[in-house]
Amino acid sequence: MKNLLLSAVTAMAITTTLGADELSDLKMQLKILSERLSSLEANDKKQAEQTNTLTSELINVQNQTSFTAIDPEKAIQGMSPAASKVYYSKNPLSIGGYGEVYYSQYNDSVGVGNTKDAYGDTYRFIPYIGYKFSDDIILNSELEFEHGNEVAIEQLYVDFILDPLATVRVGHQLVPMGYVNLYHEPTLFNTVIRPDVERQLIPSTWHELGLSLYGRTDTFEYQVGAFTALDMNNAALTTPLSDKDWIRKARVGNESDKGMDNMAVVARLDYNGINGLQVGVSGYTGKAGNAKVAGKSQEGQMTMFDLHAAFQYEGFKARALYTQSHLSHADSYRTDMPESARGGYLNLEYNILPFFASSSQRIPLFFQYENYNLAAAMADGKSFGNTESYTYGLNYFPHDQVVLKAEYMLRHNENSVDTTKYANEGIYSLGLGFIF
Repeated sequence: MKNLLLSAVTAMAITTTLGADELSDLKMQLKILSERLSSLEANDKKQAEQTNTLTSELINVQNQTSFTAIDPEKAIQGMSPAASKVYYSKNPLSIGGYGEVYYSQYNDSVGVGNTKDAYGDTYRFIPYIGYKFSDDIILNSELEFEHGNEVAIEQLYVDFILDPLATVRVGHQLVPMGYVNLYHEPTLFNTVIRPDVERQLIPSTWHELGLSLYGRTDTFEYQVGAFTALDMNNAALTTPLSDKDWIRKARVGNESDKGMDNMAVVARLDYNGINGLQVGVSGYTGKAGNAKVAGKSQEGQMTMFDLHAAFQYEGFKARALYTQSHLSHADSYRTDMPESARGGYLNLEYNILPFFASSSQRIPLFFQYENYNLAAAMADGKSFGNTESYTYGLNYFPHDQVVLKAEYMLRHNENSVDTTKYANEGIYSLGLGFIF
């Protein structure tokens, strides 16, 4: 192109020395050169546009075929880090998850009536699969593979984001009660198994079909919704009823054969106005299923609340939770049906690794105390009695997404339905957890 321009300039410079015919021929040549120059410029522009298009398409392909890394700072309200990936992923399709494996052994020198000496479990492998239809309409799901052979859907919902103050969630979702029930990835709690209080009294993982609204301000987070209610007809079928999981077995979840007779209302409010501190309350109320005992016609009402708090400062973390439940007309389901339960726990941890080395790894030591009564009152006037447990242990994080756990639990269980004496259990446990 430069040669063409040089030729044109040279030709223009000598036009004053040419005759009429020669000047006419030269003008024709200049016209041809000008047309070729315009054609070359058009081709260059087209090639540049094609290059830009190909570059953009390549970037899109790279984004859509790469996976988003976990960013704990971007975890959304009421969600663990891995479950939050789809909300900030540049890729419309997001895949994450977590897993847990553990081994436990009873201390034979402590305890009576142990049914197992040692046991291990490929406890959970949970994939999260999410898809962004747009920045404001987001699908998220949580699939559960448990004990190596059980498969379930823990979450399957669509969020419609209207505003930071208001997002509508429709579908199968976590009931916003407790702490571990929402933040249940294994890197977020330090015991090998989730606390007893948040497995039996707040039956984690508690997930139901529902419609909810959630949002946040600079200092508060809230969620309120209607969910499939606990059904005490499911729990009433348990024999004997001294089974510790009577609330847990009342979950409907995604098991269609349990039926969906009632809806419950659940509300949660958390305060986050002080750096490192969260304080909150959750409440639940709903009908508990039709009466089953002959001559009884009044349907029970299940109510539940919890108070929870968490605090973190540098390497120190603390978490506490207390919950109570009450079932009205418990004798409508069976004569020895529990009608109230209560319990709480305190968990403390401190990362000791900075005392020995400067590292991004962590080694938190922890202590957990639990005190609960799974049936503080029963329809026949009896009580299960209190249970206390003390758990001591440590975690090792070779990576912030991988944790190795070791602990010893000493549990004192007084069940006055069967005995007035404490039954002691000492349990050593090892665990592996990861998120991705």
